[in-house]
Amino acid sequence: MGMDAMNHRKTRNRTWITAGVLALCLLVIPPQDARGQQVRADVMAHLEALPVLHREQMADFGLTLADYIEEWDWLEEDLPEPVHVGIEAILAFMGSAVKTQYGSRLTVYSGTDLKYLDRWWFFEYEREDYLQHDDQQFNALTWLIDYYVHIMIGHALDKYTEFGGQSHFQRANAIALDGRFSREFQRGWDERLDLIDGILAEDYKPYRLVRNRYYRGLAAQKDNKLVEARTLCREAVDLMAEIHEKNPRDKWLSEFLNAHYLQLADVFSAESPTEVPDAESSREAYDLLIKIDPTHRSTYEEHAEQVGS
Repeated sequence: MGMDAMNHRKTRNRTWITAGVLALCLLVIPPQDARGQQVRADVMAHLEALPVLHREQMADFGLTLADYIEEWDWLEEDLPEPVHVGIEAILAFMGSAVKTQYGSRLTVYSGTDLKYLDRWWFFEYEREDYLQHDDQQFNALTWLIDYYVHIMIGHALDKYTEFGGQSHFQRANAIALDGRFSREFQRGWDERLDLIDGILAEDYKPYRLVRNRYYRGLAAQKDNKLVEARTLCREAVDLMAEIHEKNPRDKWLSEFLNAHYLQLADVFSAESPTEVPDAESSREAYDLLIKIDPTHRSTYEEHAEQVGS
């Protein structure tokens, strides 16, 4: 065999070995997102009120927060889609001591029916800081983010399983307690403790059940299981009727219906080639919706007319 042929074979063998090792590595080392992205963060940091120098220093702050959230394993549960957490922060310069101090009014939201306003976020930050997840050492910046992410995960898990988010609400409660009684106590943790205590309270359970039945109903409708969808959403409507009976001006109920009245109206009139809504049952649901949500009466009446027509 000629020298050129031998060199060609050696080169080809090395190529195969390299490819084989690479393939083995890909099999042995799972990709970072093998379980899928758990939390998707949409962070908007408003820097307009900052001095020019600090505006430049905080230019990447929103991306840094998004990475901090998205690159962490927050939950053991498998979800069909990532939990969405939206954060909008209006930053203000509070001064410089050892590190630069900022204050912020924070809005945290998920979907159309979950939104929290936090007026008392104060933290120290420099551009070169590396944000770490540490549940032992108080950090005014990361602990607040952790607190709200666990709340949003808790609400998301409640959608799939009855009270499925309990452990994450309890984690948020532990963060608020530690923040409230830390040596570095800052304003706002009393309010945060009140918020999460309210979510964990017995009186809040009906609201959690409404979201559970409603979102499971939507999932069934998406899978074209219309009878199951109407049954679950009817349970949600009955629960809302009980809430309305106790307090006709319930703020949570009003906000929930403003966000979801169109989907609720649709589910009781939806048809498929194999499933037609029971006219009497659907009209009962519309009558209840009109009673508890008269603002959207015309929408419910319009859909009710379609049933059995």
